[in-house]
Amino acid sequence: MAALAGVAPAPISRREPGWIYKPSWDLPLLIFSAVLVPLPFLVAWGAQISGWMKQQQAVDLINIAVAALVGGPHLFSTITYTFLDGRFLARHRRYAVLALALPAVVVYLGLYHYLFLITFFFTWASLHVLHQIIYLTDCYRRRSRHAEQTWSRLVDYGLILTGLYPIGLYKLSLRQFFVGGVVLPYPDAVQGWHLPVLAGVVFALFLTAWIAKTVAEFRDGRASVPKTLLIGITTVVSFLLPLGSNLDVLFQGYNTWHSFQYLFLLWLINRLRDQRGEIENGLVRRLVRRDSMVVYYLCFLAATGIMVLLTLLVRALTPLPADRSYFVVVLSVLLMHYYFDHFLFSQPRLVE
Repeated sequence: MAALAGVAPAPISRREPGWIYKPSWDLPLLIFSAVLVPLPFLVAWGAQISGWMKQQQAVDLINIAVAALVGGPHLFSTITYTFLDGRFLARHRRYAVLALALPAVVVYLGLYHYLFLITFFFTWASLHVLHQIIYLTDCYRRRSRHAEQTWSRLVDYGLILTGLYPIGLYKLSLRQFFVGGVVLPYPDAVQGWHLPVLAGVVFALFLTAWIAKTVAEFRDGRASVPKTLLIGITTVVSFLLPLGSNLDVLFQGYNTWHSFQYLFLLWLINRLRDQRGEIENGLVRRLVRRDSMVVYYLCFLAATGIMVLLTLLVRALTPLPADRSYFVVVLSVLLMHYYFDHFLFSQPRLVE
């Protein structure tokens, strides 16, 4: 194992222009992996109709299973380009130090202002998931042969950012949005603003503009097939997702897709960084120089196991209910992940 530290990294070969890697990799792992979105809902629905467990028990099961299998590994993999990257720490020391305050803030809010914590988390989580899609579109632009005008990029961004909210805000206004065992608040003061209608109008405008420009791009031979597929699928998922009744589980479906994408994307980015000689940490080099992701994934799965055990310990030793125990532990790490990804998602050059 130690001998691998001196072995030159296996090159990422046969990369195709216009794709982050190549169609046989991008399509199943980044784009069509959207088929994972309904999986948590189907598991919870099957558990309920079979009588295996009650609704809240099914929600707790989904939360822990998603966190253990993909959510935790994806957020712990963030350390490969932050705390385990000497260059990052040297260049962004204050940024890294500020991240360490987030767990203390989460614990305080979890104990004394839980509703605010969950509302803040869900708002940031929805934007974070969409920010990753925006980053992927930026990566496809970076890999494309055709330059794209600023207005065209802004139309893409607008469509990605607005699809989730017309129905989502409507459900929020009806106080039907349960996350983390609480109903997300919708202030009475904004009831008269018709925010769901406004969100729907803005979404419709961006959708119309996007369809028109996409048709023109294909007609002129300038279109990016993977970018168009990703934005189209994201739009359908975002718009339809809030239609279901169990929004807590439904959004875990979005989190499953997001985490799955991130695991493979970051592994590829680390392989490319290693080829450019940008990784100094021996452990990270050994993990990413393997042809298989298995050891890479198992390493972060083990770290996630510790987090799951800590959640169970908090549940057993404190009067906190299961959902609050889960969120206090998970959000302590998850918000650090969101925080660092604002840096990563500003770096599309990493896929070059």
